[in-house]
Amino acid sequence: MAWMKPSRTNEILKGKNWRYEIKYDGYRALLSWDGKKLVLSSKNGHALEDRFPEIVETAEQFFPVNKTIELDGELTVLDNWGKADFYMLQRRHRLRSTNSIYKEAKQRPVCFLAFDCLKINGESLLEKNWLDRKKALKEWMIHADLPLNPDPQCTERVQFLPSYNDISNIIEEIKTCRSEGIVMKNITSHYEKGRTSQWLKYKTPFVTPCFITAYDPANDYFHLGVFDDEEILPIGKCAHGFSSHEKEAVTETIKQNGDWDVSKKMYYIDPSIVVEATYTTRKEQELREPRFSRILLESPVSKCTKERLYLSDLRFPKTVSITHPDKPLWPDKGVKKIDFLHYARNIAPFALPFLNDRPLTVIRFPHGIKEEGFFQKDCPDYAPDFVETVKLDDNQYVLCNKVETFLWLANQLALEWHIPFQRYHTKYVDEIVFDLDPPDPDYFQLAIKGALLLKELCDECGLFSFVKFSGNKGLQVYLPLPEETYTWNDTNKITTSFGAFLTKKSPELFTQERLKKNRGSKLYIDVPQHRQGKTIIAPYSLRGKTEPLIACPLFWEEVSDSLERTQFTMEHVLERLLINGCPFREMEKVRGNQPIDQLLSILKDNN
Repeated sequence: MAWMKPSRTNEILKGKNWRYEIKYDGYRALLSWDGKKLVLSSKNGHALEDRFPEIVETAEQFFPVNKTIELDGELTVLDNWGKADFYMLQRRHRLRSTNSIYKEAKQRPVCFLAFDCLKINGESLLEKNWLDRKKALKEWMIHADLPLNPDPQCTERVQFLPSYNDISNIIEEIKTCRSEGIVMKNITSHYEKGRTSQWLKYKTPFVTPCFITAYDPANDYFHLGVFDDEEILPIGKCAHGFSSHEKEAVTETIKQNGDWDVSKKMYYIDPSIVVEATYTTRKEQELREPRFSRILLESPVSKCTKERLYLSDLRFPKTVSITHPDKPLWPDKGVKKIDFLHYARNIAPFALPFLNDRPLTVIRFPHGIKEEGFFQKDCPDYAPDFVETVKLDDNQYVLCNKVETFLWLANQLALEWHIPFQRYHTKYVDEIVFDLDPPDPDYFQLAIKGALLLKELCDECGLFSFVKFSGNKGLQVYLPLPEETYTWNDTNKITTSFGAFLTKKSPELFTQERLKKNRGSKLYIDVPQHRQGKTIIAPYSLRGKTEPLIACPLFWEEVSDSLERTQFTMEHVLERLLINGCPFREMEKVRGNQPIDQLLSILKDNN
């Protein structure tokens, strides 16, 4: 296979002939379908079908019989729709046991992201221009009913990699997802062998300060480290990026001031030479694709710490500063601000869609949860220019539509995000939410029982429902609604009727008593909470309670007596997203299929 390879560039090219794709960190592969059987080959020509059976299964299930195609693409393990985990893919590739391979394929499946079509039904497309090849690829994917965007939650493991006309759109996606970079492609280019200027790769690496600990003259590698308290923590090694003059100066400094180890045949030097290194990802004592970007002559070695490296992994936008990362938030739990920032950075691609165009109210805890937090509706005067706002009533609300705003709020220790039930520009309601609130956390089982009874009612009405842990002591049941269709008057009829029905059917369980002291040990179904001007805790928001728990979407099959509310920590929620995906992922698909008109008609007749 004669692969077409992009050349590296430090400049983003613009113009009508350029299109832009997100760059993923994976394995380049060739997918060939002969009408019955799939062949998956690596860049070196090695067969990969046995290593990645999920790709084979998708092809056999969705590819048309007796039609052929040859696709160029990237094998990836997706963390989110814009970022891949190279080391997880590498781990998968090294597995040899069939049982282990199939187990991993279920837990962290590999996706083949198809970005070019080389041959279709026996006809070579190599002499066609890129635009025609991309069009042919997309038509094939549509015909095969395969995803037209990378989606780690989708069970179809062959997916289309789209291109962008507008560079600003892809840059926003890359910021949100922490993607590896951009591939720019000339729409007039033919598929040609080898490195080419018709395809260009622009990388958006992670950047960290570190110091040189050793130099190996045998391979020209410089060993790098940071401080872990008083100890030196090795983080990797690097050979590229210095100019010839810089390299000569650094090696000479090491030889003059360092010590030669005869047995290891390396020079060692105490921490003194501070450099800035870039990398595409990292694991313990290894940087992937490291490069020196500059020598930091004025920077003290004391700034090169494990904590600073940890912040580098978050890759905050340059427009957002991180302050006081070591501030305790939950001192008794050992949770610091850096832990919340890590959570916020990783959850952003999943949380932002739920915040989009919703006037945001936050609860800030600038001194941690040991001191009382405060609600903030108005955007403060000191907010950066990139923070979008909308004026409603007497408040200038923040619109958290971009990752910069999301992370700026996180650094402000806005731990809780509360959103209304509709977007700011519409008078129509986007979803109904039933808030099921037990007396205290010890009565969480009441919320489980109540949610299941509510789901039973929704099922009987033909309604698609979704459930979420509130992050505190209860559960919340969502009914997504068709866009721009139903008013508050319509939804009020449904919430009032459902609340009355459940309270009448199970009076020993439910109550609608507003005064908490009069509810006893019953489950409060908070019908009045679903009103214009009211808010609900947003999916994936942290709660500023005694326990650092997340308002986490759930799968209905999880809602049983064995459900433990305390499991939904920041770490656990991120882990379950990687393995299981977002339980709310089908919400947008079912909006238009809700039989709300029929339900309202029945309620009208019964009245």
